Amino acid sequence: MSNAAIPSTIGRFKVLRVLGEGAQSVVYLAEDPHLQREVAIKTVHLAGGEDHLKRTRALIDEARTVSKLQHPNIVPIFEAGEHEGNPYLVFEYVQGSDLSLLIKREGALASQRAVELAIQILDAVAYAHQHNIIHRDLKPSNILINAEGVPRVMDFGIATRISEKAGAEQELMLFGTPGYMAPEYITDKEIGPKLDIFASGMILHQMLTGKPAVQGRDPRDTLRLIVDEPIAPPSARNSQVDEKLDDIVLKALAKDPMSRYDSAQEMKAALQTYLNPETDPIAATTNQGTLDFLLRRMRHKSDFPALAESISAINRITSSEMESVTQLSNAILKDVALTSKLLKVVNAAYYSQCGGGAISTVSRSVVILGFDAVRNLALTLMLFDHLQNKEHAAQLKDEFVRSLYSGIIAKGLANKVGIRNSEEGFICALFHNLGKLLCMFYLLEEVEEVNKLAQQKKMSEENASITVLGMSYQDIGIGVAKAWNFPEQISHSMRSLPPGDRVKRPATDLDRLNTLSAFSHEICRMATHEESSERTKELLRLTQRFGSALEIGEKAILATAESAALDFAKFVSTLQLDLRQSKLGKQLIKGTTRAEAAPATMATASGMTDAILGEDGTLIGDDDQTRTIELPPGRMHENAQGILTQGIQDISNSLVEGRSLNDIMRMIMETMYTSIGFSRVLLCIKDARQNMMSARSGFGPDTTEVIKHFKFSMAFSPDVFHVSMKNNVDIIIEDIDDPKIQTRIPAWYRQSVPAHTFVLFPIVLKNNPVALIYADKPKAGDIKLPEQELGLLRVLRNQALLAIKTQA
Repeated sequence: MSNAAIPSTIGRFKVLRVLGEGAQSVVYLAEDPHLQREVAIKTVHLAGGEDHLKRTRALIDEARTVSKLQHPNIVPIFEAGEHEGNPYLVFEYVQGSDLSLLIKREGALASQRAVELAIQILDAVAYAHQHNIIHRDLKPSNILINAEGVPRVMDFGIATRISEKAGAEQELMLFGTPGYMAPEYITDKEIGPKLDIFASGMILHQMLTGKPAVQGRDPRDTLRLIVDEPIAPPSARNSQVDEKLDDIVLKALAKDPMSRYDSAQEMKAALQTYLNPETDPIAATTNQGTLDFLLRRMRHKSDFPALAESISAINRITSSEMESVTQLSNAILKDVALTSKLLKVVNAAYYSQCGGGAISTVSRSVVILGFDAVRNLALTLMLFDHLQNKEHAAQLKDEFVRSLYSGIIAKGLANKVGIRNSEEGFICALFHNLGKLLCMFYLLEEVEEVNKLAQQKKMSEENASITVLGMSYQDIGIGVAKAWNFPEQISHSMRSLPPGDRVKRPATDLDRLNTLSAFSHEICRMATHEESSERTKELLRLTQRFGSALEIGEKAILATAESAALDFAKFVSTLQLDLRQSKLGKQLIKGTTRAEAAPATMATASGMTDAILGEDGTLIGDDDQTRTIELPPGRMHENAQGILTQGIQDISNSLVEGRSLNDIMRMIMETMYTSIGFSRVLLCIKDARQNMMSARSGFGPDTTEVIKHFKFSMAFSPDVFHVSMKNNVDIIIEDIDDPKIQTRIPAWYRQSVPAHTFVLFPIVLKNNPVALIYADKPKAGDIKLPEQELGLLRVLRNQALLAIKTQA
């Protein structure tokens, strides 16, 4: 800033010089002539507009509230006022530099020093929280380090009271610094004390590594990375940081606020314990300690955090309402490989039984198979794709084979033993031995010690695992399942059955799933014995132990095992799983009557004559036409016509079948989204009572946030949205800032949607607009629709109109 731009006075204060400058503020060193002391004055430049005065007054009122905070680690606000139409805040002047300059000058700080600073910062944050004040903009540049090295938190300028809710304006914008914002604030504008805990974790991470934990190409990319990508532990950049400190930082930075520390005081206590441990951590072998160690090791593996976050996200989606189905589809579509494999399994193993051609969208999969089946299948593919291709694959793949085969057994038996949802039986049996699977992957040496001890001492595997690990495999699995948000049915089904010759008849649905899971694994053990005499003994024992409880006899058990082996071979063939290192897998496949069938033949034998999915993710019909379902986000697929054509056929089938309007609209949106590579596709519905057109659902990474603000009055206004609906014409806007069109882009759109090009497909029934399909891309000129693709998109819109007409 030039000297000419520096004001001589601000209020009664005499300005001496500039201390610092930001995008919307300047900090001056000034003199208070009344009290004859130096102060720091921050002037805040707010954008103009009708609400300028309201925002200025709100900021000053908030500053006066914060001025009541008196703490040795907080820079107090002395006064607040207004100068030339903009608010200013008067702080105590602290000689020294801020934490960002310290890190820039010294780089990564020693762990002890960083932790000591973090403890004092958290003490200030905890004090503010006790007084119902959230900082909301904690970052290194807002922490001053005085001459004695004491951190002082400053700039509560955008702080808010804990009890307050965001106002209408706050709902439309983010306040704070992108690199330190918590995911729930970015996506849902959720405000609470855990925003400051997340920011404190970011600051500690930066102190330990010398660099911000998350750095995107621009602020928007930084926000995306915080929401969607795992944050690497500090030790990934600084090998001097140990696992325990990593664990504290990562807990503070958990994407789910429920997984973070409950309070700043709790995080402070964890850091104090880290500096002054009460006991030798190596000597402490408690149940919780073992589980925490395993979870910590999983988090520190470079390939694991993304998997854990994805599994947790999918498990949080529990309802089959339209919004949740769309969330599930969005979660799966983020992973191109997962989408490809899921559709491959659906087409080869399931859909052949339903008729009507191949499935080309996740939404259609949900319609045909049901919400639970698709969610469980996604979880299965995610976990086992992660586990199966590792160095110590032989043992791991055998355990994988046991779990998968047991899941298929449970699915076949579910209805016979009184479980209505066979998919629940499949997923519960599949994850019955989750604890052992994870230990084999992450704690192989300990697992080998468990096996050795069980053989030498003739101990059960459960007792041997408790002896070596401090807790049983099943308790480890239950603990991890809870950390991953698995529903209670799955964690309960991991429990061992009480010992004894006969199992009691299960009294509840949870007990039935638990019994079915254990029974399926014992059938697996029986079926995979190499000696026929041993199989006979096991079959007799199984019948005696479970027969009366589940009302099942020897013949039914044998038939189930044989049928499951065939289904297992089809499943393995469909996914082309490499089981060469699994003796158990080869044994099961060799025992089936289709062992020598090639993968394509096996798919055809299961009834899938219309289409199979190739290695590259393309859907290949018997006319050798390819219809790919993989899509690099943001770019039109090279075979967009094929995807659109197949989607239209899927939707036609659904219309004939009388599927619900929600199902059909979701399939239409997904087909548009995957074929053209739009950033987002939204469905807007007219609300007749309020005379509003409002977005209800959509596809894309940030649609939840955009949907909240995507609404407008149906009262005519000469903008592109009303023109499109009034004249029933499709409109493509190549650049919202084009001088010829910019006046026709409404203000609500510019405030709520980060896209510069979009297309509108109105849905008009008897000259009455009833809905609108909106699709966009971020950069001007990104949407280029050839005539044929545009024509197919219009067919999809017409199918939406037909669906609405049919159900009207």
